[in-house]
Amino acid sequence: MKKIIVAILLFSFYSVCQSQIPNLKPGAVAGAKDFIRPPAIGNVGETTNSVVDDLSSKLSLPAAQKPQLTDAVSGFLTKKKDIAGLADSNPTDYLSKFNPMQKGLFGKMKGIMGASAFTKFLGMKPKGGGAGNALSNLFF
Repeated sequence: MKKIIVAILLFSFYSVCQSQIPNLKPGAVAGAKDFIRPPAIGNVGETTNSVVDDLSSKLSLPAAQKPQLTDAVSGFLTKKKDIAGLADSNPTDYLSKFNPMQKGLFGKMKGIMGASAFTKFLGMKPKGGGAGNALSNLFF
């Protein structure tokens, strides 16, 4: 009888412990809620031009804003490329460095574009990482 009670207690303890471990989706990262791996940045200049051209056409931005926007995006992508390796090795550290960088970029962009265009830009965030979408480089 004692063996049965001990077995039930051990099984119960094991079940409670297992229920405390998060059940992650494939590709998910513990400690980084809904983490989406950032797209790889090959050539910063080409990526910057692609992002700025996309923004200019979709938001109908004046040509005068393009040089300022190019500088802001280029600086951001250069810094992001430096921390990109953390996305694979330590996603929590990646996010702790990426989020302030992104906040700074978005502040600059809002000042360059204006509030109305910036709000439209935020609505252009790609769903689920948006592989192949140049704007995903600014959001993930």
